Amino acid sequence: WFTLLLPVMLPGLLLLIFSKQVPDRLPVAAVDLDQSAVSRQLLRALDSTPGLKITVNLPDLTAAASRVRQGEVYAVVVVPRDFARALIRAEQPRIQLYYNRQTLTAGNLVLREVRTAVTTTAIGLSVAQGVSPAVLVESHALFNPGLEFGRFLALPLAVAVLHVLMVVVALDVTGRELRNGSAGEWLNAGGGSVVMALLGKLLPYMAWFVLSGLVILAAMLRLLGIELDGSPGIWALGWLSLVLASFGLGAFLLGLFGNLRLATSVASVLVSPAFAYSGMTFPASAMDGFAAFWAQALPLTHFLHLQAAQVLMAAPPAAALGSLGALLLCSLLPVLTLPRWRRWLTDPDSWGQA
Repeated sequence: WFTLLLPVMLPGLLLLIFSKQVPDRLPVAAVDLDQSAVSRQLLRALDSTPGLKITVNLPDLTAAASRVRQGEVYAVVVVPRDFARALIRAEQPRIQLYYNRQTLTAGNLVLREVRTAVTTTAIGLSVAQGVSPAVLVESHALFNPGLEFGRFLALPLAVAVLHVLMVVVALDVTGRELRNGSAGEWLNAGGGSVVMALLGKLLPYMAWFVLSGLVILAAMLRLLGIELDGSPGIWALGWLSLVLASFGLGAFLLGLFGNLRLATSVASVLVSPAFAYSGMTFPASAMDGFAAFWAQALPLTHFLHLQAAQVLMAAPPAAALGSLGALLLCSLLPVLTLPRWRRWLTDPDSWGQA
């Protein structure tokens, strides 16, 4: 029962973690070396942005750096001396921003908010002085305009967790038959057919993950406020293909090694870091050599790309054909180990191993 509840519990935990989809009011320190009306206007503009909150004003950079090291603030904004005078002279004074790149998400958010506030303030001052602003770039964020982490991380991470769980379940329910020495009875229950024995063991779990996964992911879409802009049928077919591929991968690994402990260890190496190679955080197109090959070899990569295309980008159904084909090929992996499966199921000497 616990195994059946995990597909509900783990995505639910992720939903709680990402219930606040956009981090806001991140603490920032300010060092105003100019102490002018213009510098104070700039700092007020920074403090009014939704992503930042200036929690402390400090006299110098040394004191501010200490706050960053202690984790009290994520960044330090330094307004240089003669900032207002340089603006009046139509020069280009530089606002200095020191931010912690160890916390990559928070650092990037701070950088974005500071750039926006500084640009807006500078344009307002230039117009007030009768100076035409320089050429501006008008940017439009596609598919995730609010930069919400629910769209970016929650849904893909839920799929990644379910993928790991499905591979582990496939290994566990089949591997226990070998470990407990009941493989012969299992094969007889399948009428002496390895294929029927595997299907009879795995199909109930596969059906549960197909149905529960679709319900859970659809509920997450609704609770996160994400509309499915593409084809629901293609997305559901993609999920079915991922379930088949995940259970196929588990059955392939156990058939290859015939040892539950060894197969589980290899599976953990394959599927645990799969999200990092999926292209959801680091672009797959920027990967080189083995990393690029490995990303394409993992089934999770193909489903997450299909999901992003269908859920967020309203891609045409034809765009999913490559991903669906890769997932279905992965689901056929156990066919390669059928001779070894017959050996494990008919050789009592291979039973009872951990």
